[in-house]
Amino acid sequence: MFYFDDKHPSVLFCDNREDVTEILCDGRMLEIRPDLVADVTCLPFDDGAFPLVVFDPPHLFAGSTGWQSKKYGALPKEWTEWMTKAFSECWRVLSKNGTLVFKWYEYRIGLSEILKCAPVKPVFGNRRPGSSKTHWLVFFKPESKEN
Repeated sequence: MFYFDDKHPSVLFCDNREDVTEILCDGRMLEIRPDLVADVTCLPFDDGAFPLVVFDPPHLFAGSTGWQSKKYGALPKEWTEWMTKAFSECWRVLSKNGTLVFKWYEYRIGLSEILKCAPVKPVFGNRRPGSSKTHWLVFFKPESKEN
């Protein structure tokens, strides 16, 4: 949803679902058409395949039936395990000297809880986004073997 040009040759949009449905209150169609249907906890890419990865997980829990859940997806009940696996996979496919951009909306789960699932601490980001509750964080994978 945040791409300026989602057809840009550098963009590979992955989602675990593909759907076209009329769910919006104004009658608009919601189209989820990823370039590749894939599970973020088991990505079909080689280690170090990408210099830039954007991880924008859902923030609502599974079972939600509203349009936001349909549009953005839902977290599984066992969200800590899922989030840890997802972060791990994003980190695995990130190349050395690569950047991982992470977006999190603090709806029910605080950022401090989410960061316990991350492989390393972020380098920078907005810690207190104010009323928007949306965090953007940047992680960097150095060349060293420490990470």
